[in-house]
Amino acid sequence: MVIQSNSSSLYANIDDAAEENVKLSDQPALDKDQFGYSIRERPMGTKKMIKVMLMGAGAAALNFFKQAEEEMENMDIVCYEKNSDVGGTWLENRYPGCACDIPSVNYQFSWKIKLWSHYYSYAPEIWEYLKSIERENDFISKYVKLRHRVERAEWDDDAGLWRLQIRDLENNTVIEDSAEFFINAGGVLNNWKWPDISGLHDFKGKLMHSANYEEGYDLSGKRVAVIGAGSSGVQIVASIQQKVEKLYHWIRSPIWITTGFAQRWAAKKGANFKYSDQQIQYLKDNPKKYLEYRKQIENELNQRFKFIIKGSEEARIAREYAFNEMKTKLGNDPRLIDRIIPKNFNPGCRRPTPAPGYLEALTASNATIFTDPIRRIIGSGFIDHEGTSHDVDVIICATGFDTSWLPRFPFIANGKDLKDLWGEPHGVTSYLSIGVPTFPNYFSFCGPYGPLGHGSFMPLIEQWTKYMFAVITKAQVENIKSFRPHMSVATQFRHHSDLFLQRTAWTSPCRSWFKQGRTDGQAAIWPGSRLHFLEMMKVPRYEDFEIDYWDSNIFAFMGNGFEKREFDGRDITNYLGSLDNDGRDVQPDYDEQLINILGGMTLQDSSIVSGGA
Repeated sequence: MVIQSNSSSLYANIDDAAEENVKLSDQPALDKDQFGYSIRERPMGTKKMIKVMLMGAGAAALNFFKQAEEEMENMDIVCYEKNSDVGGTWLENRYPGCACDIPSVNYQFSWKIKLWSHYYSYAPEIWEYLKSIERENDFISKYVKLRHRVERAEWDDDAGLWRLQIRDLENNTVIEDSAEFFINAGGVLNNWKWPDISGLHDFKGKLMHSANYEEGYDLSGKRVAVIGAGSSGVQIVASIQQKVEKLYHWIRSPIWITTGFAQRWAAKKGANFKYSDQQIQYLKDNPKKYLEYRKQIENELNQRFKFIIKGSEEARIAREYAFNEMKTKLGNDPRLIDRIIPKNFNPGCRRPTPAPGYLEALTASNATIFTDPIRRIIGSGFIDHEGTSHDVDVIICATGFDTSWLPRFPFIANGKDLKDLWGEPHGVTSYLSIGVPTFPNYFSFCGPYGPLGHGSFMPLIEQWTKYMFAVITKAQVENIKSFRPHMSVATQFRHHSDLFLQRTAWTSPCRSWFKQGRTDGQAAIWPGSRLHFLEMMKVPRYEDFEIDYWDSNIFAFMGNGFEKREFDGRDITNYLGSLDNDGRDVQPDYDEQLINILGGMTLQDSSIVSGGA
């Protein structure tokens, strides 16, 4: 069969074809097409430089720094911290008895395992753990500007930048900085507040707040008033009752205080304990058993969510146990039992706080417990609800923080301040706890509707960080200007959350910082368990964002037809599996002798197949 061809064809004859082929291969590629579009001359996967600004240098920022150094490329990081050192809440909170509210072995990063001294470790040891991370990695000199406080943040849409004003607290000057991404790593409990009590600052004795406590102040033999029965208040009272001459304490609303459930690994009656030398050595010598120990405790912590659900069998058992335990520890005192033990909400309405010795302290001979408000503070002490004056030497206000979620500074995007978006009567509407609807390139560690209710924040911090890295990496690779969570999506998330939360103890009529210290406040908590949260946050839902690109063609990131791994030393056959003993993604050091065994050139002619199978 003869194929007829056109004389003008490239294949008119072999000699002409070869010559013409060379001519075509030498022709330069077009710089631009008829639309003015040009190919970006770099491999797909190339990551552009991105600057990220963080506010706050607590645990979340330290994890961010560490993971960024190991996982991210071309990222410029700066962190502004108002305090004189890293550590956040564990630097600031040094009141008597200040301790972790979950077992310490589970309050640590997966990449920094420590042998702790106590089951519930105290603030100095937790701060030292965080500080050791900073020291080992030199994070302050690399990333952190201490004694710098953010005073304004505004999104510049034309430039695709957050522009911040920051006050240098050492010399009281204001500097300006900008970055593509702004991350709030300041935590939830960072803006402490004095109680609204008449005459508070008329007091002539020692006045302290639990979050601004004078560490080491000696309370021995003093008359002390502790205002507030939240997590810090109960820890303070339990810690100081036996050393003070006289203790006055107010419990303005009923509270559940119990450590019995989900505390199988604690000491007797849920008490804290110091690990023995033998226990510490065992954990040191048996890292796999240490992991099992942590997993068993975490397993119990994760079970707590079941008793949060109203009407569940777990809730019934927890309430029954807590009631009997409190009744016994309150010495069957009918007044305290009636006024303190809740009647219309279950355990878990507030975040459980271990406070061994607190209930016993309430019945001690040197303690006077009020369940009615203070009438006023006077220079020598206070006047109680009946008009009786009491002299005290020290007043400790364990009255918590501003948990309204509203920023302390102008925080503006799209011409609107977040205070207007989240202020009354709207309430807070977050995007999956990590973002703010319509606010571009902004992330928060544990914003509104985060998993605040129980368990360790450390695994959550690691998950939030991974999520942020995924989005930032996408911006680097695809030359994306901004990600804005859609308001409609965030509103639907809030609708789902608010309805679901009605089936939990968190929306019961207790006072908690979850609800801005009000019985009827907005319960902005994650609508599910911690496992539910971790699964939801594994992969960003990019369909929930309005995404703006710098390029007119969103596929410009595909570049020059090559993929970055073809040039950077990674395995270019990685999709077949890894040969590296450590599982690294590197180009294999191939066995040059393998061809002598499996190559076809070594075989006899009789093995050669021609003309198909």
